[in-house]
Amino acid sequence: MAHLRSQIFAAVIARLSAIPEFSGADKVKRGRKGAIPQEKLPALTVTWADRSETLMVRPSSGPAGEDGYDRSLPLSIVVHLRDDEPEEEFDRLCVLIEAAMASDITFGGLAVEALLQSEQYFVNPQTGISLLAGSLNYQIAYKTLAANPEQAAL
Repeated sequence: MAHLRSQIFAAVIARLSAIPEFSGADKVKRGRKGAIPQEKLPALTVTWADRSETLMVRPSSGPAGEDGYDRSLPLSIVVHLRDDEPEEEFDRLCVLIEAAMASDITFGGLAVEALLQSEQYFVNPQTGISLLAGSLNYQIAYKTLAANPEQAAL
């Protein structure tokens, strides 16, 4: 079994991959190690690299009274664009992504909730030219046992 955080990422990726526009191979990935080929765009990268996950200890979180953690995972969905009208493409894709993410904010019970916190469209501040990317930033609340981060806490 994997860390509950990885299980949540897998659920997010599965949900986003179900959107017809992102159903192809490598269209939705957790992190990337290189540039995305033009023919694969638009694409999504799901990450938490830009912010830290925070935790708070919660006593008696397990069935035998074990301690646990209340966790807050910052999850970013980076949208890589290709359209001649990138701002409009970003808004159109946001509609699809937001609807998919809101369809079950607990990811089948893996999380307490996934809430949209912010969206950002990236442009070069000196030129105003689109960088052909944007992001939807979520806060995922979930609970694990302190001694077993693979297992959800009560």
